[in-house]
Amino acid sequence: MQSTHVLDLEQIRDLKARYCRLADTKQWDELATTLFTDDAVFRFFDVDGTLANEVTAAAFATTIGGRVAAGQPIHHVFSAEIAVDGDEATAVWAMEDRIFHDRQAHPEAPFSSMHGYGHYHERYRRIDGEWRIAGFDLTRLRLEIEL
Repeated sequence: MQSTHVLDLEQIRDLKARYCRLADTKQWDELATTLFTDDAVFRFFDVDGTLANEVTAAAFATTIGGRVAAGQPIHHVFSAEIAVDGDEATAVWAMEDRIFHDRQAHPEAPFSSMHGYGHYHERYRRIDGEWRIAGFDLTRLRLEIEL
């Protein structure tokens, strides 16, 4: 039993690592079609706790990819607290993300850089033996924006 649980934890960690890599390399379609459940919902909260955006798995590539546009995202996740219950799991990941825009090349960009800190509160589901992200709430502790 213990080895199965450790394998689940490692598979979920690998899944989150792929999420970060695909987001950072802006492979939005691959991210949305290979990592998410079909019914996944993603909610993004401002520092004050206000819901800023809610996106379905089907709209993730277009919506989030469109918001990042020509910017360069960078994601770091730390200190996963993962709980597995059969074919479902939850996790809280401490996170830091950055987005950089070249305002000279893209003057329409909304900012030069954004630096955020917070937590991913994620839900997972195992489908056909593979873990998928079933949704998350991204909460912010701090957000720094340089125009």
